[in-house]
Amino acid sequence: MKHTLTLTALLLAPLAALHAADAPNSLTPKVRDALQPVTLDKSELSGEIGRRIEDLIYKNFMVIDLEQKFLAPFRKRPPLPAAKPWRYIGVGKVIAAGSRFAAYTGDPKVAERVDHLVSELMKTRDADGYLGHMPAEPNGGQNGRNWTLHDQEYVVLGLLEHARFRNNPDSLQQARELADYAMAAFARCPKAEWICTAGLPEALMALHHATGEKRYLDYAASVRHGYCHAEIEFSSLRDWKKTTLRERDTGHVYVNFARCYAQAQLHRWEPREGSLDASRFILRELTKRDGDLLVIGSAGDDEHFADSQDGSNKPAESCATAYLIRWLDSLMRLDGDLRHGDIMERTIYNVLFAAQDPAGRKTRSFTVFEGPRSYTGDDFCCPGNHRRIMAELPEKVYYRTADGGIAVNLFTQSSKAIEQVGGRAVTIQQETDYPTTGRVKITVTPAEPMEFPLRLRIPRWCPEATLAINGQPRAITPGQPFCEIRRMWKPGDVLTLDMPMPWRLVRGRHLQEGRAALMRGPVVYCLGGTANAELLKRFKDPRELMIDPASLGQPLADSSVRPGGLKVTAKAWAPGNGGQGTAPLEVVLTEFVDASGVSTYLRIPDPAKAVEDELLNQN
Repeated sequence: MKHTLTLTALLLAPLAALHAADAPNSLTPKVRDALQPVTLDKSELSGEIGRRIEDLIYKNFMVIDLEQKFLAPFRKRPPLPAAKPWRYIGVGKVIAAGSRFAAYTGDPKVAERVDHLVSELMKTRDADGYLGHMPAEPNGGQNGRNWTLHDQEYVVLGLLEHARFRNNPDSLQQARELADYAMAAFARCPKAEWICTAGLPEALMALHHATGEKRYLDYAASVRHGYCHAEIEFSSLRDWKKTTLRERDTGHVYVNFARCYAQAQLHRWEPREGSLDASRFILRELTKRDGDLLVIGSAGDDEHFADSQDGSNKPAESCATAYLIRWLDSLMRLDGDLRHGDIMERTIYNVLFAAQDPAGRKTRSFTVFEGPRSYTGDDFCCPGNHRRIMAELPEKVYYRTADGGIAVNLFTQSSKAIEQVGGRAVTIQQETDYPTTGRVKITVTPAEPMEFPLRLRIPRWCPEATLAINGQPRAITPGQPFCEIRRMWKPGDVLTLDMPMPWRLVRGRHLQEGRAALMRGPVVYCLGGTANAELLKRFKDPRELMIDPASLGQPLADSSVRPGGLKVTAKAWAPGNGGQGTAPLEVVLTEFVDASGVSTYLRIPDPAKAVEDELLNQN
C-alpha cells in the first residue's frame, strides 16, 4: 500500500473554544486531513465494541483503587530503593481515559470520579510547580531520574483531555503550567538521553493545538529526546529517521510507534519532505512477507521489534498495541486510505480485546499466543494505555470525508446522526452482529434527499463481498482503498453488505514455519485450555498436534468466551502420527479472546495449502 497523502480535509480544533484569548491564530494545520473522525457516545454505540468499552468503564475504571494506586505515591513520595532508583505510576493515562469515559457515558458518577482524581492530584504540586511521586531533591534532581518526567508528560495529556471532555478551563491552565515546568526541568537534566520521554512531543503538540502557542510546537519538534539506551534514538522529531527495526537499544515498539504518531501530528502543522519516511518504513517492515506483524495484529517480543514470530516471550505489549491503533488511525485520516483499518480491526478484535479479562476487571501487559496468559496490576503504563485506546475507539467507527461524505471504517451495531454532511444531517445506522457474522445492514436517513458519497472499507480478508442498495446488487471494484457509493440518498435507503467468513488457515512464518493459524473474518482462533482440558492432560505441547483441515465444520455458539462468541471442533492427530493408522482426536478451537487460550499455531498435513496473511506484502 503506497501512502501518498491526499491532503484535502480540514482538521478541526476540538479545543479551540478553550485556547487563550491572546494566543496567536495558529489552530488551522497546514496539512488538512482527508478524513475527520465522528465521535459516538454510549447511546449510539453497542455491539462487541460497545460492550467491551462499557465493561472497562464499570468493571475496571470505576473500581480500581485511585487513592492507593494513583494518589498516595504523589502525596507520600516514598523513598526509592537503591537497587531501583526509578518509579512510574501512569496517573495521566487514567485521567485521559476517565475524561473520555465521562463524556461517553454521560454518567455523573464517572465524571465525579475523574474530577476527584484531577482535583486531588493537583493538590500535591509543590510551590515550584513540581508534580511527582519521587522525593524532591536539590535543584530538582529528581526530574533526572527515569520516568519522573514521563509521568508528568502524560499528566499534561490527561489534563488536556479533562479540559476538552469536561469543559474545564482550569485543567487547560494546569496543563500549561505543568508543561512549562517539565520543559524547564528536562532542559536542566545532565543526561537527557537517559530519560524516557515517549509522550513528551505528543503532549506538547496537543497543548499547542489547545492554546495556539507555537512555542509548544517548536519545543516538541526541535528538542532532542529519547531513552537511547533501551528504546529509541536520541533525536528530535524533525531529525528522527528509521533504517532498521531490530537494534535492541533503539527498537522499542511502543516508543517507536509513539514517535511515528507524533511525527504524523507534526506533519499536519509543519509539512516537510521526509517527515513521514519513518512511518512508511516501519509500516513496510511490519507488513512485508517476513515482517514483524503478529497474526493477532500487534508486534513485539519483550517490548522490542522482532520478526521471529515468537508468541511466548512477552509479545504484543498493550502499550504498543494502543499506539499501533492510534498511529494507523492518524495515517488513515491523513491519506484517506481505509485499508489501514484492516490492521486496526485485526488488532482490536484479537489482541486488544484479549488483553481484557472476559469478566472485565483485569488487563494484561503482554498477550501471549503460545502458552498460558496472565494478568497484571492496575497501574504502570500498559493498563493506562489500554484504557486510553479503548476510550478512543468511539472515534474510529465513522469519519467525515473532505467532499461532504461519510466513511465507515469499523462494523459494529451503532446509530449516529452526523452533522455537516453537505451542510445538513444524515443518520447512519448499522445493524450487525459483527464479527460473529459478516452481514451488515446500513440504513441511511438524510434529513431530506441529498447526494453525497458513502465509503465503505471492504476488508482484504473478504474478496467475495457483495453489496446491494434497496435490494439491487451493486458491484464492488476489487483492490481499491475503499468502496464508494455516490448517489442521491433518500430517507430509509438500505445498504446491505455481506462479507462471507469461510475458514482460512494462515501460513506460519519463522518460528511458526510448518504450522498455521485458523482465522474466520478478522478473528484468530486458538486452542483453549478450558475446552480441551482432558486433551491437554495427555499432550503437554499442543503445538505439535496436527489438525485435519477437512474436518472443520460450521462454527458453533460459544458464550463462554463472549456473548455471541463462536467455536469449532476439528479432528487432530497425536504428535508423530500424522494420521497414519490412528484414530483421530477431537479438539476445540475458540476465539482468540479466550482467556484460557494456550496455542494459536498448529500443524497441518500440507503447510503449502495454507494461505498468506492478507495483511502482508501489501506495500
